[in-house]
Amino acid sequence: MNKLATLLLIALVFYTTNFGAESKKEKKPTLVEGELKISIEDEAIEATLNITYVVKDSARASTSFWMDSAMEIQSVDGDLVKSYSFDQEAKPFATLTIDFKEALSEGEEIAFSFAYSGKPSQGFWIEEYQWVDIDPDFMILPVFSTLESFDYRIKAVVDDVNYKLIDVQKGKLTQEVEVTSVTTSYYINPILASNNQKNGVGLYDYSADGKEVRVFSEYADSARYVGDAALRIFDFFNSTFAREEPVTFCSVLYRPIPYDEHKVTRSFKPSVVFAKPHENIATLAHEISHFWWNRGDALTTEKWLTESFAQYSEMMFIRHEQGEDKFNMIIEKLADRAEKLPPLLGGDRFGRYGDDLIYEKGPYILYQLENRLGYEKFVDFMVAVNREQVATTPHLLEVLENQTSAKIRKEFEELIKR
Repeated sequence: MNKLATLLLIALVFYTTNFGAESKKEKKPTLVEGELKISIEDEAIEATLNITYVVKDSARASTSFWMDSAMEIQSVDGDLVKSYSFDQEAKPFATLTIDFKEALSEGEEIAFSFAYSGKPSQGFWIEEYQWVDIDPDFMILPVFSTLESFDYRIKAVVDDVNYKLIDVQKGKLTQEVEVTSVTTSYYINPILASNNQKNGVGLYDYSADGKEVRVFSEYADSARYVGDAALRIFDFFNSTFAREEPVTFCSVLYRPIPYDEHKVTRSFKPSVVFAKPHENIATLAHEISHFWWNRGDALTTEKWLTESFAQYSEMMFIRHEQGEDKFNMIIEKLADRAEKLPPLLGGDRFGRYGDDLIYEKGPYILYQLENRLGYEKFVDFMVAVNREQVATTPHLLEVLENQTSAKIRKEFEELIKR
C-alpha cells in the first residue's frame, strides 16, 4: 500500500459535505480554483491553482501543502507572499511551504497562486489498464498539511480524445470535468480518465422505488451486483438512522485497477470509489454510511464520531442482511480486542492504537450503548446525532442525555474513558 493510502486509512475522513455545525459557522471558506491538464502521451500533468486562503488561526505566518515529490514548482505569486520552499525529502510527505510577509489574524484572507508540473510518481497506468487516476492518494493535487476544510473547484481536461473523464459525482462520462469539494483537504473527489474503447469501462444504471444507483465498471456482472447491493443499503439506512435525511441517488466507481494496486475505498457524497471485490458489500455499506457520518477532528481520536459510527452502521446492515449469528461473531471479536485497548479518547490518533480505537473499540462501545437502550431508542439516538450535526464528543453526550437520561450519559461516558 502506498504511503498516502496508509495515511488515508489512518486519517479517514469523508466526503463532500460540511463537517458539522462548527464548519457551518465559517462565514467564508478557503477557496481553491484552477485547471489541471492531463497529458496521456507524456504521462504528465500541468496545474495552476488560485487560492483565496482564509486564516483559521491567529498569527498564521505561513501555510503548507503535501505534494507528490516528483512535481516541479514553476511559480508562487501573491502580494503578501514572502517566499516559498519545496522540501521533497520532508516527512511524512514532500511539503510545499508558503511564507507570508506578515502574520495574519484569524479570519483574514490572503490570495496567492502557484503553478507546477511533472510526471507523477503514481497515478498513470496507461500501458496496463488504459487508466489515469488523479486523486489525493498520490498527492498530484496538493493537500493542506493542516487538513483544513475548503471549497475546491478545478477544471480537469485530458489531451487524448480516446480518453473520457469519469465524473463520479454526477455519474457521467465527459470530456472535461469540474471537481468540487467542501471537505477537509485530503477528501477531494477523484479525477479519473479512462480509454473506454480499450478497457470497456461502462456506465450502468439501476433504480427501484425512487432510488437510483449508477455504477462505472468494466464488468457488467460486478456492476449489477454492486448496484443491487447499494439499493438495499439505501433501503436500510433510509429507514433507520437516515430517515430524516434520506439519500436516493449515488454513483459508484467499481475501480478496474486490480485491488492490490490501489486499495483505498472511500466516499464523496453522493459517490463512492469502491476498490474491493464486488461481493464485499459490508465495505460498500460502510462507505455509503459516510454520506451521513462525516464529523470529528481528523487529527485526534475524535474521528471516532465518523469512523466508529460508520463501522457500526456497516455491522447493523450485516445483521439486517445476514442475521444475528453473523453479527454476534463480529461482536465477539471486537469485545476481545477492545478489552486490550487504552481509552477511546485522548490517545495518539496516528500512534500504535489509533486505528484500533476508532474501528474496533468505538464500534464496540456503540454496541454496548445499543444493548443498554434497545434497538429502537438507539436508532432514535443516531437520528438525533445527525439532526444536531454533532461534531465533538461533549456534544454527543449532551444529545445522549437529552434523548435518554443523565444516568445513561454517565454510564456511556465511563465506557469512553475506560
